[in-house]
Amino acid sequence: MPTGLAEFLTAFLYEIISTMPYRIIAYYPFRNHLRYSIGITAFVVGFTQVLESALYAWLSSQNPAWGRISEFVFAIVCILIFMTNVKIDHWKVLFIYIFLFDYIILVRGSAYFIEARLFYSADLTFDSPRSLLFNLVILAVTMPFMILYLQRTRNIAFQTEAPSLWRVIWILPGFTTLIVMMYTSDITAEAVWQFRFFFSRVLLIVGMLGAFSVLLQTLSVIQREAAVEEERIQQEHLLAIQRTQYSQLSRHMQETRQARHDLIQHLRIINSFISTGSQDALREYVENYELSLPPNTSRSFSKNYTVNTLVSYYAEEAEHSAIDFTAQLNLPEVLPLNEAEFCSMLGNLLENALLACREVKETAPYIRILAKQDNQRILLTVDNTCQTEPVLKDGQFLSSRHEGYGLGTASIRTIAQRHHGTASFRYERGMFYASVVLNPSL
Repeated sequence: MPTGLAEFLTAFLYEIISTMPYRIIAYYPFRNHLRYSIGITAFVVGFTQVLESALYAWLSSQNPAWGRISEFVFAIVCILIFMTNVKIDHWKVLFIYIFLFDYIILVRGSAYFIEARLFYSADLTFDSPRSLLFNLVILAVTMPFMILYLQRTRNIAFQTEAPSLWRVIWILPGFTTLIVMMYTSDITAEAVWQFRFFFSRVLLIVGMLGAFSVLLQTLSVIQREAAVEEERIQQEHLLAIQRTQYSQLSRHMQETRQARHDLIQHLRIINSFISTGSQDALREYVENYELSLPPNTSRSFSKNYTVNTLVSYYAEEAEHSAIDFTAQLNLPEVLPLNEAEFCSMLGNLLENALLACREVKETAPYIRILAKQDNQRILLTVDNTCQTEPVLKDGQFLSSRHEGYGLGTASIRTIAQRHHGTASFRYERGMFYASVVLNPSL
């Protein structure tokens, strides 16, 4: 085999074997959150890796410095592909990938440093099988910790919505990485042999961990504030429902006292007709009295007291806002799941529907609710008019009341998943449709 071709193949295989594991580490924690199938994603990543390795091998044969430059260029390309393939906010992806890039720098830098210390020579290169072996050994030792770290970071990224923070948090590790690469990009035996080369990479990963620690503390505060705000909103809803109950009870007591007073008067008149034997007058009086009775306007939406109270509250709120409200709730008196969770979910749906209907100006707003128990499943749909199409980002709706994603729909999905069900939302031609299926018996 010609010397030039052998060198090309050696550099090509070295680059693929030493780089491909990092691509797998990057995608593994997000394997269930890809925009495309695993097959398509694997093909794109593999094709990009082959192309990068071939270009690296060819450029390295011309000038080793060109090969290093090609690695940095393709690092940016891989970040863009990663941001496209993973279904979370791009700024979150960028933060996570920068840490992965720092991890690559640390592993490779450590392998180069150890090899230079053990086998130093002026003509030492780092594209040999021995260099590859050092890289793979250090990678094998550290990879489990890296995967656990990425999974932890992924969980935090999914749970926390702080767009303004995620847009800037990547700057610190990003610029730190850039500075380290600018001053330690010379991969020669003389440069790699020095402790400065090794410790700069160690401090880089330590700095990234420090940034992540600060991020954790900040996100923890944000999560607590969001939980407090969500609890405050729920307490306000509860108080509003209790006020409605008290108002209805007071009105019912007043109506009962008035009816008792009126009934005494009517009984006296009826007794007078009976005493005088005026049967025709009595009949006429009873008929007129029956016509004067007010219509029965009381409504019962559900056999379940808590659900009925909740729906009654929103029905009254809808009536005050001139919103047509219809509910068919064929639910048992005792629900097969936690009442608080079901009412929290139903309350979020009705609250969102009420807010959307209050903004409708061009048509008559309305809310339609249907709920029933089908065998062991609970089926729930809430349809309402909606003038403005909700903004969807990364599969989640942005809130119209605050920055970031809406808490209501996220809470509904969480409850549905907890009960082995699904929750789906869609907007179509001025209508918003919410559907929930729960399987509490599973």
